[in-house]
Amino acid sequence: MKRWLLKRSKINTSAMAKELGIRDAVACALANRGLAERRQAYTFLYGTTEALREASLMKDMALGVELIVREIRAQKKIAVYGDYDVDGVMSTTILYQAILKCGGKAVYYVPHRQKEGYGLNLQAIEALAKEGVEVLLTCDNGIAALEEIKKAKALGMTVVILDHHEPGFLTNNDKEQDILPPADAVIDPKQRECTYPFPMLCAGGLAYKFALKLLSAFAITDAALEKEFLCFAAIATVCDIVDLLDENRILVQWGLKEIPNTTNVGLQALLEETGIAGKTITEYHLGFIIGPCINATGRLESGEKAVALFCQQDQAKAKIIAKTLVSLNEERKGFTAQGAERAIHRLEEGTLLGDKVLVLYDEETHESIAGIVAGRLKERYYRPVILITKSEEGAKGSGRSIEGYHLFQALFSCKELFTRFGGHAMAAGLSLPAENIPLLQKRLNDACQLTSEQMTPALRLDKQLKFSEIDLELAKQLRALSPFGKENPAPVFASKSIHVDRVDLIGKNKDILRMTLSENGIRLPALSFDGYGNLLKILKELYPDEDCVKMLSCGQIDPLLDFAYSIEINHYNGRNSVQLMIKDFRLSKNKEEQ
Repeated sequence: MKRWLLKRSKINTSAMAKELGIRDAVACALANRGLAERRQAYTFLYGTTEALREASLMKDMALGVELIVREIRAQKKIAVYGDYDVDGVMSTTILYQAILKCGGKAVYYVPHRQKEGYGLNLQAIEALAKEGVEVLLTCDNGIAALEEIKKAKALGMTVVILDHHEPGFLTNNDKEQDILPPADAVIDPKQRECTYPFPMLCAGGLAYKFALKLLSAFAITDAALEKEFLCFAAIATVCDIVDLLDENRILVQWGLKEIPNTTNVGLQALLEETGIAGKTITEYHLGFIIGPCINATGRLESGEKAVALFCQQDQAKAKIIAKTLVSLNEERKGFTAQGAERAIHRLEEGTLLGDKVLVLYDEETHESIAGIVAGRLKERYYRPVILITKSEEGAKGSGRSIEGYHLFQALFSCKELFTRFGGHAMAAGLSLPAENIPLLQKRLNDACQLTSEQMTPALRLDKQLKFSEIDLELAKQLRALSPFGKENPAPVFASKSIHVDRVDLIGKNKDILRMTLSENGIRLPALSFDGYGNLLKILKELYPDEDCVKMLSCGQIDPLLDFAYSIEINHYNGRNSVQLMIKDFRLSKNKEEQ
């Protein structure tokens, strides 16, 4: 059951719609995203990459670029130290290629997920030093690596950190102070002394800005390479699930325009192997097709393979690597399904569902997919989930959270239980001795203040509509608000007291509801991917079983229903038409009660 919440705004959306030449429903959606001023709304709708802010406004950005420029000119060996997820792979690729383009000597290093874990480690730093590395440039990690950076400095390295994760902090006299590693430059918009106006960039976005400044410092103009970097930043931004607003939205919006025509040999090969080459690429393709293939290398083999793909110039070699990525992702899907099934069975057979924060230990789950399984459990039970599994050095886990529960801060309050941890509000990774798991479970749950209301998923509605307001032009204007994602979801609308004129079940498993809905003679097609159980429940509460079966078999539902939905464009046989994608529905109240 979901809570339906109608968003409220004090903005005169009718005047806003008239001024911008858009429908009132679209103006409502903009206002609900805090875009009240005309310039804000105009930039949101029509902004280009020129609207991106000057990178040097970010603390230590100018210093970091200056240091890398100096070391490139001195021909010192630079190691770009990344991470094994999409954001880490893409930021590594951007920085590595930018340094090479500027004439630098560079290598890249992506830690092995199972053998080394997330972030910097002392053994890797020592190995890099023995290989002659004199400069360490981290991306998507480093902000929490206090001992590791100290070691790098002791070995004589110049260290520049490029990260977007939350730094640790101390509280003195009720004032929070960051705990920062002793690097030569620390670029992280989430550090408290950084006044950059938009702190929600991922590492790929930061690397894009850094790389452009680097190219500029060497007076290099290469439009094709800059477009490649934009494509990589867009993929990272979608897959790292950062807020798709402001600069992040611009990066994705314009990156999506470039991806179908990319000149990057590796990305071309991956588009072809996943079967989406030549298609209109949307944020869906990045988040659910391209991203998982990149992630699969870090999960089951090494993230360096994905970096190698995007640095590859030989088409035949790129094709071989791309095939491997796709194959690994198929293997990962099987592991994920098995892990989720085991976890669900254990939860529903045991007593853990009484906890507000679910902390599970499962030795059989492959540690590389713990985060995906945790995400699935979070969606199913709508509460924070930490799934811990056996690793080479004790236990390792991944957590996923819900709105209202800052996972990193919750873990920070238990920091002495971990050998390593890091993350942000909605996701985190951790390592700890297995014997500390029961204590972690107890402490997190004892401190958790989530209410039952917060643990009921909310469906936020942008506006109540009449069917007479819905047409193809509205659908096109709403699509202009894309790319959709975190903090910029596809607008959701609601309509009350709707007739269901026709319903049938389609799909491979006959579990997708295809409906024709009507209001005052206006009929609209609709799809619901998960509503069959809900419809059956509503009918069984009103009618005997035989009447329910009769209604479903004849395809016409008697009671009026309220529907919450997004408005999509259906492309079929060269024709475009409106289609409602149902998010939820419920029994309508009697008209007297409305």
